[in-house]
Amino acid sequence: MSRDESFYVTAAEDYAAWFELLARDPDAALAREAIDRAWDYNNEHPPLAKTAFAFSLLAHRHLGWFARESLAHRFPGMLAGGALLFLIYLFGARVFGRQAGVFAAVAFALLPRVFYHAHLNAFDVPIALMTTWTTYCYWRSLTKRRWAVMTGVAFGCALATKHNSWVLPGIYAIHFAWLTWNETHYRRAHPTLPPRVARVPYWLLAMALIGPALLVASWPWIWHDTLPRLGQYAAFHLRHEYYNMAYFGENYFQPPFPVSFPFVMTGYTVPFTVLMLAVLAIAERTRAVLPRAWLARLWPVGPVHADRRNTDVLFLGCLLAPMLMIALPSTPIFGGTKHWFPAYPFLCLYAGYGFVRLTRLLRPMFATRLPARVVLAAGEAPLRVSLAVVLLAPSALETVHSHPFGLSHYTYIAGGVPGAADLGMNRQFWGFTTGSVTGFLRQHLPEGGSVYVCDTTFQAMNMLVRDGDLPSNIRPTPDLAGADFVLVHHEHHFAEVEYQAWVAFGTRTPAHVLTYDGVPIVTIYENPRRRTRRSTTPP
Repeated sequence: MSRDESFYVTAAEDYAAWFELLARDPDAALAREAIDRAWDYNNEHPPLAKTAFAFSLLAHRHLGWFARESLAHRFPGMLAGGALLFLIYLFGARVFGRQAGVFAAVAFALLPRVFYHAHLNAFDVPIALMTTWTTYCYWRSLTKRRWAVMTGVAFGCALATKHNSWVLPGIYAIHFAWLTWNETHYRRAHPTLPPRVARVPYWLLAMALIGPALLVASWPWIWHDTLPRLGQYAAFHLRHEYYNMAYFGENYFQPPFPVSFPFVMTGYTVPFTVLMLAVLAIAERTRAVLPRAWLARLWPVGPVHADRRNTDVLFLGCLLAPMLMIALPSTPIFGGTKHWFPAYPFLCLYAGYGFVRLTRLLRPMFATRLPARVVLAAGEAPLRVSLAVVLLAPSALETVHSHPFGLSHYTYIAGGVPGAADLGMNRQFWGFTTGSVTGFLRQHLPEGGSVYVCDTTFQAMNMLVRDGDLPSNIRPTPDLAGADFVLVHHEHHFAEVEYQAWVAFGTRTPAHVLTYDGVPIVTIYENPRRRTRRSTTPP
């Protein structure tokens, strides 16, 4: 279990206890002391995902639905991942056609780092679902007013999931201003034709009224001292602490972070074929994002794919905004690629469009090489399926190969895992790889003992015990020098831990090294005092 997951497990347990109290004694549960006791922990994140984890935990405890407790905590995240695939298909089918929708959904499912995160009790895939859902509702509301209400509901759920949702009104406002400008130009040019889209922002009214109301209704912690606690929540993220991240050999602890980070990491972790299809699709549709009034002067030649809702402007906004937020020099240092996951559904939607275009371009070439009766009898289906298999095979291979080291995986553009290590890129974070050395610990601590667990939290170690992966007599300890074994997770800033183990144990020879494609991920050192005790203890 990863570091952040362990915090959300604790929060979900508190929430579950509160819901059980609410069922038994509503008056006691709604007292301020009970609310604060249950909902104060991890109040820097809103409650919706953790509430889902809590209900899944209750289903495990009372109905025995899951084989492992960690699976109960993670199941809502998996459901969110499945729902997001359907939503990507639906969005893609409506904008670019069903083939594009299917390809986009499968391409998203086969992004190695997304695949890893879709199996966690964390917020990154759920917020990608919520932002995509809100965008879909907003897009529908431009031509059907009743979808404005659903936009408000979806935005409220996004607000209650993670703070990434704060940028959505800005993205939609820019798109809507663009859309309104084009619509005004269209109406002047075609005064006798009916309007194509509404120029009244009903969606904004719904988001402003329903969104905050749903956030407050779903979060008991802000039922008391509402404004101060909302301010506390906002201040935490506006003045977020800095994490650290290795990037081309340098370990960054504070801004400014290189602007290139989200774009290079996307290139290094998203399979090449998906990236290329998306880039080709965006290049072909570039004229669609230009203002209609200026199109003849700016780019007079070429096809125009703009629709009445200016969907390309919206898609590019949703694709670029999450990355640009991380790229800003003033943004605190964060880890990994998960912080711009909300961009990836739109990247894959363009990849789906690129797949359809490539199929149509290749069809004449195949048609001239096959007998006409074969082409007529089979149609385009074999070509589409074959091309999809060829284009998605690298993603499938990358995803299979990334397990269980999803956060350590890099694609072939980076030279794979060894290439990324040579470049000095981050190998992991969250201490999630401790789960891969439980076999070594069980084998070498049959009588029990203590382990210095480096970046793994004690709660995460406890979940390994509750899941049956470790016996309860193997316990984590903060005492490095007194531990039987010391784990070193290979991140640049944990090099000091390895030096401390060398000094404390008087040796640089590890007891075990966990590698991924030959790259050290976790190194384990044995306390020589334990080795002495083991050699002098009669069998």
